[in-house]
Amino acid sequence: MRMMEEETTPLVIGGFTIDKSLLECKSIQRCTIRSCQAGCCMDGVWVDMYQATEILDHAALIAPFMPPERRDPDTWFAEAHDDDPAFPSGAYIGTTNVTDPSHPAGRTCVFLRPSNRYCAIQSACEANGRASWSLKPYYCCLYPLVDEQRDGAPLLILDEENSLYQHGAGCYEVSALAQPIFQIYAEETAFALGVGGYRELCERGGVQPRL
Repeated sequence: MRMMEEETTPLVIGGFTIDKSLLECKSIQRCTIRSCQAGCCMDGVWVDMYQATEILDHAALIAPFMPPERRDPDTWFAEAHDDDPAFPSGAYIGTTNVTDPSHPAGRTCVFLRPSNRYCAIQSACEANGRASWSLKPYYCCLYPLVDEQRDGAPLLILDEENSLYQHGAGCYEVSALAQPIFQIYAEETAFALGVGGYRELCERGGVQPRL
C-alpha cells in the first residue's frame, strides 16, 4: 500500500473519492452471522422511496420468508421524508423495528429473519433466482462502508462513526492477516465502484483482486 500512502491528490475511482480509511491495513477479517448475530440489523435502515416502492412491488415474493406476524407490507416502512438530495429521488423512508427477544439487542429490522439472522429480502431474491442484492436496501448492501457527500462530491468511507459500528456491529473479527479495508470488504467496495473500479483500486494498491 506504499504507493497509496504517498498519494498527494485525492484518489478518485468510479466517481467516488476513496477515503484513507479504506486504504488502511488492519488485522481483521469479515465476521460471520453465527458470531455477530447480524448486529448491524438491530435497527431499521433509511431507504430511497423508489427502492422502497420496488420492495413493496415484490411483497408477494418477500413475505413468505418472514415470520407470519411480519408479512403485512403495510407494517414494513415508516417515517417518510422528502428533504435529502443524497437519495436519488430526494425522498426516503425507514424500515420498521420489531421486538425480537432472541436477538442480543432485543429488537431488529422487520426484515431480519429470527430463524437464521439473514435478511428476508436477500433470502427471497436468492431463492427465486435473482441477484442477492437486487432488492436489498442500498445502505444495507454497502455497510460497513458508506457513501457521503463532501464538498458536493461522493466519498466512499468506512462507516466507523456509525453508532452501530461503535457498539459491536463493526462486521469484523480479529485476524492474523493484515489487509486493506477495501480488500476485506471487496464485495461492498465493488458494489459501490463496480467490479472494474474495485480491480483498479487493487491495482493501485498492489494487491490481488478477490473478485
